[in-house]
Amino acid sequence: MLTSDSKTKKLFQDIEALMESLELKTVEVAANDQKNSKSMRVVLAKAGEEITTDDLEKAYNIIYPRYEILSGDRDLTLEVSSPGMQRNFKDTLEFDVFKGKSVRVYSVKNSCYVTGKIASSDEKAVTLENYLIEDKKETGESITIDFSDIAKAKLECRWEDKND
Repeated sequence: MLTSDSKTKKLFQDIEALMESLELKTVEVAANDQKNSKSMRVVLAKAGEEITTDDLEKAYNIIYPRYEILSGDRDLTLEVSSPGMQRNFKDTLEFDVFKGKSVRVYSVKNSCYVTGKIASSDEKAVTLENYLIEDKKETGESITIDFSDIAKAKLECRWEDKND
């Protein structure tokens, strides 16, 4: 099941604020504190276009010095990455981050996958355009699916739709 608590976590909020200056969207932040070390994983995306390695490098150079100081005498390991082409969603906020991208969600109500392009989302539901309910072969212009109806979701990359 998808969570909806990333936005309430302080570390997520701090990283999100830092990334605004680079016009990057924070997708996921995870931290693991141990006795002598701290590891962090930050997943970022760019609205309207693909994130580049240059973007990730800039983000790393902003995040690392700040959290190295905050880690004190513990070693810090930081991984900054892109979400990947077929990312499994973990939080409902990702529907907003990936607006305009194709997604595949498992609808409990329909007992099958629904694919479509993310048109919009709010705190309760996501709206997909040009959708296909796979098992029923039903298509349409727009469908709204409550987050409570979604068992799992992931970005969908169709290689045949790529122009390059």
